[in-house]
Amino acid sequence: MSGKLRHYLPFLLGALLLGATLLRALCALPPFGGYRGAYGPIVLNTMEPLRHAQQAVAAVTFDYRGFDTLAEEFILFAAVAGCLLLLRRQESEAAHDPVDQAGDRGDLEPAPAMLGLGVLMFPFTLLLGIYVVLHGHLSPGGGFQGGVLLATAFYYVYLSGEYGDLLGMSRDHAVSHLEATGAAGYVLVGVLALPAGYNYLHNLLPLGDKGELLSTGMLPLLNIAVGTEVAAAFLLLIAAFLRQVLVIRREKKP
Repeated sequence: MSGKLRHYLPFLLGALLLGATLLRALCALPPFGGYRGAYGPIVLNTMEPLRHAQQAVAAVTFDYRGFDTLAEEFILFAAVAGCLLLLRRQESEAAHDPVDQAGDRGDLEPAPAMLGLGVLMFPFTLLLGIYVVLHGHLSPGGGFQGGVLLATAFYYVYLSGEYGDLLGMSRDHAVSHLEATGAAGYVLVGVLALPAGYNYLHNLLPLGDKGELLSTGMLPLLNIAVGTEVAAAFLLLIAAFLRQVLVIRREKKP
């Protein structure tokens, strides 16, 4: 057996074992529409009279299993914190003026088509993200999806301009505060019910009329909190990646 084959043998065996396990699990799945559990019908039959909700996913995500969603939000929070920790400037590195170009080619001005696309897509994507967050309890969407759209709007600023344009609109200090506010906001909305003797995340607001923007109690507030946290988290990530490539340079040894 050659040395190269011996090197890859553990990976190949592990891949075969994993593939066989996944194939067996896939073959054991019930046919489409074959689910006969009680959970789905219970949610569909109770979400309208109890929560005045017309979107089952939002009712499940932020009400029936709202505590799980809190954990998912903080998983993202912890993941972003870990990435920022790994991408921080090391002792062997120094910050320089950003060089917004590849090392093997000259500086290029943004093409007029890209600039026009960025000017068009930034406000459109920003408004779409806000809409998806605010209407997450009425239609497919919500804080997670809308938060990604909000962060994507700022990506268009960089793609159609320069690093300095994005930096001016996404200062780390302000964005970090937004992320912390979104994460803490979800916690605080749930805590409000505890002094009154209710369970965590118990609804305290009027449920309103089904299909209206101001309905389903506290669900819109939770969507806003999640949307703020997700948007700020992804914006911090892209800023950190760009800073690592464009600003931070490894110091050359004399």
